Amino acid sequence: MKKIIISLLLLLVVLKTEAQFSVFSAVDSLLLKGNYQNALVLLERSQPKTFAIFEKTASIYQSVGNENKALIYLNKALELENSETAKVKLAQLYLAIGLTSKAIETYEVLIAKDTSNLLVANSLGKLYLSQNQPIRAEKLFRFLQSKDAENPNYPYQIGECLDKQNKFNEMGQSYLDAYKLDTLHLKSIFELVNFFKKLRFKDSTTLFINKGLQIDSNNINFNQLKANDLYYTKDFKNTLVYLKKLDSLNYVSVSTYEMAGMCYYNLQDFDLAEKYFKNAIKLDPSDYTIYYRLATLYYDKKDFEMARFYLIRSIGTAKPDLDRQYFLMGIMLKEEHNLKEAIDNFEKSFQNNYNNYKALFELATTSDMYYEDKKMALKRFQQYVSRFKGNDEKMTIYAEGRIQEIKKQYFLEGEIVD
Repeated sequence: MKKIIISLLLLLVVLKTEAQFSVFSAVDSLLLKGNYQNALVLLERSQPKTFAIFEKTASIYQSVGNENKALIYLNKALELENSETAKVKLAQLYLAIGLTSKAIETYEVLIAKDTSNLLVANSLGKLYLSQNQPIRAEKLFRFLQSKDAENPNYPYQIGECLDKQNKFNEMGQSYLDAYKLDTLHLKSIFELVNFFKKLRFKDSTTLFINKGLQIDSNNINFNQLKANDLYYTKDFKNTLVYLKKLDSLNYVSVSTYEMAGMCYYNLQDFDLAEKYFKNAIKLDPSDYTIYYRLATLYYDKKDFEMARFYLIRSIGTAKPDLDRQYFLMGIMLKEEHNLKEAIDNFEKSFQNNYNNYKALFELATTSDMYYEDKKMALKRFQQYVSRFKGNDEKMTIYAEGRIQEIKKQYFLEGEIVD
């Protein structure tokens, strides 16, 4: 009798497993066709409710950008099974939703239980760094480096930590360590350019700019650096080569148009200089410096009427240099969670200096945090990417990511936004 009962129980388990496998097979088939709604209905109707069912449901919700629903189902899964893999996904979800402190807490619990999980340690280190905790981040990355001494990413991240601690020389050495491990490590090469530039070691700066371009000739950052490097040596013809390359890569900004204008001005091609200065004005009608350059150009052409016109425009658009004060006030208000007033100050900072890309980025991210309607944040992120794409790689990656996420959110709600 006992053997019969055991056999029946085993048969029941097998039947349930086969039934669940059949459900997952049907769900995967629906997902391949993009029919995630029917896949979710099928999972909702499936019995019994197992860890795998809840985890699969969470995964689908996450894939379509509904992180809050994903969080609900992943927590249900974790109530049934204490899975380390699911907890890693939980931390990633917290981060996607913006609950950074909960993500950190989840990673900390995981690493405390299993110090051998290097992926968790790496994710936690990056989070510490993003939350301005460089000492804790450095400790983790040094631990990771001791476990995998050949990975160039760890000395690179240590360099980032040292940068935030104002340890300039140690930072440079750490980037060099990363480069020695991998001479194709673009992020380290980029930071080494900036490091040697601050030291005013021109030969080393140029060397690493050229290395970056050899690895990726279409890299916007390195093309900008090369243009700047050539411009300040007064090699205007070759500067234009790299500015034209940037233009072919669909990268335009006030600064590149202004530099092109100045190159042509110095080469005595006033017509092309005028063209590029006016292109810069189209991007930023409030840039009094460009108006002044046009005034100078027309003065040299003996067109005093137009020179006077642009001088008046330059004087009329010049503003007091208060952007740094408003920016700092915005940062302090944001840290105090006074987001509305922070937004007002970031707006004033940007209005006082339309080249202050950090003010525009903070205006976008704070608007994203404060307003339920994300259209204002979307507009600011788009404005940032359009004007300042090459200024800061990390900010640009974040802005482009949020643009896609906000558009997806509105699309899922039945609205298409540009």
